[in-house]
Amino acid sequence: MIEHLPDRLDLYAMAEAGRELRGRIDLASLERVLPLLSSPDGALQVTLELGKSHDGTRYLSGTIEGTLSLQCQRCLESMAYPLQVSFQLGLVHSQEEMGKLPDRFEPLLVSQEPAHVADLVSDEVLLTLPIVPVHTDMKQCRELATDYQTPNDCQRENPFAVLAQLKQKQ
Repeated sequence: MIEHLPDRLDLYAMAEAGRELRGRIDLASLERVLPLLSSPDGALQVTLELGKSHDGTRYLSGTIEGTLSLQCQRCLESMAYPLQVSFQLGLVHSQEEMGKLPDRFEPLLVSQEPAHVADLVSDEVLLTLPIVPVHTDMKQCRELATDYQTPNDCQRENPFAVLAQLKQKQ
C-alpha cells in the first residue's frame, strides 16, 4: 500500500500490478469543484485500489471522505456537507469495451495515460453533490428568515393611478 497520492497515475500498469493508494487531496486542487464551494479550505481523504478482477476486468475502486463547504440555496449561508463516496470503475479503452463491462462496474474511458488523480476525484465528487444544496435542518435557515423585517414605510404607488386621474378629467 502506498500512503501518498501522486499527481498522475498509469491506470493500466497500476491495475496490472494490483496497487492500493491512500492519501489526502486538497480541495483547492480540484479545479472543477472549486466554483461550487463556498470555501476552498480543507482536504479529502482518498483511497484508491487498482486491480484485475477474476474475469480479467481491470478496475479502479475507492472511497472519498471529507467535508465540503457549500452555500445553502435557501438562506445563502455556508453549510458543511459531509461527503462519503464509494465507486467501482472498470477501465476501458473504447466504446466497444464499455458494452462488455460487467454490471457491477461503471465505465471509465481511459483515453490518455497517465491520468490526473485530481480529475478522477473531481468526477466522483461532482457526481455526488446535490443539485440544490440546502441545510438538512430548516431551523438553521429559519433563524435568518425571522430576522428579516419588511419595510412598512415603502408603500408602492399604484401604477394605474395616472389612468384614474385621466378618467376623472373627462
